[in-house]
Amino acid sequence: MKSVGTHGPFPTTQWTIISRLRSKDDATVQRALEDICAQYHYPLYCYIRHSGFDHHDAEDALQDFMAKLLRLNTFAQAHAGKGRLRTLLITSLQRFLINWRRDRPHRQRECGIEIAPEMKGSDVDRYLSEVRVEGETPERFFERKWGHELLETVLRLLAEDYDRRGSADVFAALRPVLMAGGSLRGEDTPRLSATLGLSENALRLRLSRLLKEFREKLESEVFLTVGAREEVAEEISYLMNLFSR
Repeated sequence: MKSVGTHGPFPTTQWTIISRLRSKDDATVQRALEDICAQYHYPLYCYIRHSGFDHHDAEDALQDFMAKLLRLNTFAQAHAGKGRLRTLLITSLQRFLINWRRDRPHRQRECGIEIAPEMKGSDVDRYLSEVRVEGETPERFFERKWGHELLETVLRLLAEDYDRRGSADVFAALRPVLMAGGSLRGEDTPRLSATLGLSENALRLRLSRLLKEFREKLESEVFLTVGAREEVAEEISYLMNLFSR
């Protein structure tokens, strides 16, 4: 995918996950951690596995990690204007795993965020099917999976929007074009137009709209994971570069 810049305003009332994690309200913090677990547990699981843990220990460590974040409200004292979610999480996880390995023979299971059974079952299968990059560190593997999960979230939200508008066929036809860089150059434009019952000019307009909506959704999702609006463009550029390496 090509690099995407930032365009347009962000919702002024939208709380980032970072700000919710720093809340003094325990319920707000727990909901933020549940959202992280639902959306980004797999990159965290991948980091733990890539650090030498087997599947069952990785599951246990991840669940204990999320419970500790909740119990200690780890991010409450972090600087309100600094910090990206992926950086805060991976730094906290690295420290946690050092102690978890050391205390493993004597540890007791903590109660807190529960990982859904269907997630547990799919994690090991996904991990075993991952394409490995020779020499890739656990940190880089985590970042790559983080970017993929964020991108999949954006595409899912777009698909839901198009489905609600009765245009699921348009999204299905143009998604491969979007993922290839967003250009019709090299595509069988007459075939695509005929498939959707559109003129070639109308097809180009639909693609232009999809690209705009994708950019806005991506910016919105990235905004939720960074500490400030001015960090969005840099974070998007960094994540996009991961896909091109």
